Amino acid sequence: MKLLKIFITGVALLLVTFVGVGFALSGTWEVERSAVLPGTPETVFGFLDSVEGWSSWAAIGAVEGSVSGPARGAGATLTWDSPAWGDGRWELLTADAPREVSYEVAVEDGAMLTRGRVSLTAGPDGTRIDWVETGDFGWNPFLAYMALGMDRMQGREMEKGLAELRARVEESAPPPSDR
Repeated sequence: MKLLKIFITGVALLLVTFVGVGFALSGTWEVERSAVLPGTPETVFGFLDSVEGWSSWAAIGAVEGSVSGPARGAGATLTWDSPAWGDGRWELLTADAPREVSYEVAVEDGAMLTRGRVSLTAGPDGTRIDWVETGDFGWNPFLAYMALGMDRMQGREMEKGLAELRARVEESAPPPSDR
């Protein structure tokens, strides 16, 4: 009986420590990925300024939802309520052709909030795309631990998205001219 009491006390102390450290951790995170894609910023921008464009290459395309607002540019919005994804809203906040877009994703009534920015720069080898996402899981001690791994987890999703975007841009790019 004494051994069981020591065991339960030990487990309780570990749990209290785990939760306490979770409250001390920041729930904020930032992830950045970059790539050089073929084509001009104008070509790439065509995939960034609409829900339809994003749905063709980003993870958001896997979400069944309702599109509202303008077809292109600031205010284009996708909302959903899904057993797999929860309820949420993806909204294009700014669209500065052909240089930059910003967006916001709010899940579970804003309990999880992500803000993103995609910047395009013309270069000799195509268009450099810089994609930055920041998020805040709030004061949830368990999600604070998750924030520690967001560079790996969300970074992997962003890398997959950039590879898919590359494929879409390559499909839409005109063939090189013979000179």
